[in-house]
Amino acid sequence: MNDIKEILVPVDGSDNSLRAVRFGLQLARGFSARVRLFYVFPLSSVEVIGMAGMSRDDIDQAAQSAAQRVFDKVHEAIGQPDVEVADETSVGDPAEEIIRCTEDDEGVHVVLGRRGLSRIQSLLLGSVSEKVVRHAHGPVTVVV
Repeated sequence: MNDIKEILVPVDGSDNSLRAVRFGLQLARGFSARVRLFYVFPLSSVEVIGMAGMSRDDIDQAAQSAAQRVFDKVHEAIGQPDVEVADETSVGDPAEEIIRCTEDDEGVHVVLGRRGLSRIQSLLLGSVSEKVVRHAHGPVTVVV
């Protein structure tokens, strides 16, 4: 029985996220699943301070603009895949937003690229992939 209906691939435009997209497309073919490219516009405290004078609409517009640049890069890299691919944007903490996507539907398999933070950075900042692996409500594949 095929329980995987969707491959969720968080993207940020990095080489590692592009590798994850390519792997996710292969996985989707095997499961006859769709792929959802997921861009999260991060709102860390530093970014919020920099956007203090911005309205929610301004922040949403900045998020959509940043997401579109990433989606354009990804779509250029993958061409015309033979599986259904959708783009989605969110605003917030990347790990929390990715985990949220797994809470509502058990048929989601997350495929994400590791950003390659040093051990010190990972300890201080935390690793998105580490948080997702620990807290996702379904399977997760980390592509390095």
